Amino acid sequence: YADRIFALNPDLLHVLPPQAQFMPYGHIDLREWHPIVKPLNPEQPPVVLHAPSHRGAKGTRFVMDAVARLQSEGVAFEFILVEGLSHAEARKLYEKADLLIDQVLAGWYGGLAVELMALGKPVICYIREDDLKFIPAAMRTDLPLINATPLTLYETLKQALTTRRHELPVIGQRSRLYVEKWHDPLQIAAHLKTAYEAIMASKRSGRSH
Repeated sequence: YADRIFALNPDLLHVLPPQAQFMPYGHIDLREWHPIVKPLNPEQPPVVLHAPSHRGAKGTRFVMDAVARLQSEGVAFEFILVEGLSHAEARKLYEKADLLIDQVLAGWYGGLAVELMALGKPVICYIREDDLKFIPAAMRTDLPLINATPLTLYETLKQALTTRRHELPVIGQRSRLYVEKWHDPLQIAAHLKTAYEAIMASKRSGRSH
């Protein structure tokens, strides 16, 4: 019966009715989330953060396995697992991070990834290729996330902390620009307003006939 259906996760569009559309997250005010630029210091271990809302859904056991394996190999980094904190307390830890591991199972990124990208932080996340057909082509091109599955997470994280560590600040900058372009709540609200007005105009036109 709905005139429009909006899905925040593109995988849902495999099963929703034809009038359903993808809509990006628009839950943060970018005027309140400013990039936290950390200069690259080879002498200082990078900080990796994981903040699962649900360990099973996020694939936390795969994250912990990869982290433990790298620590046993002597790879230098600090790992922060964020659970059971208020949002304000958690945000202080987000600002310290050099890299976020979001999830490795769901196939799309969540609201947490948007927050970290708004802070200018790079994000490791599983992006399901088959779902990308539901998002705008330009958005697919702009995606700054570092893709990883449970099978590739160890190697992806290892490279991010060692041979490709120098790339993290650049990816962080791209991530902030991506959020400004695709997750601006004012633009998303304007799009929703246009859709709502179109529906109302169509209904009024139908009544007039």
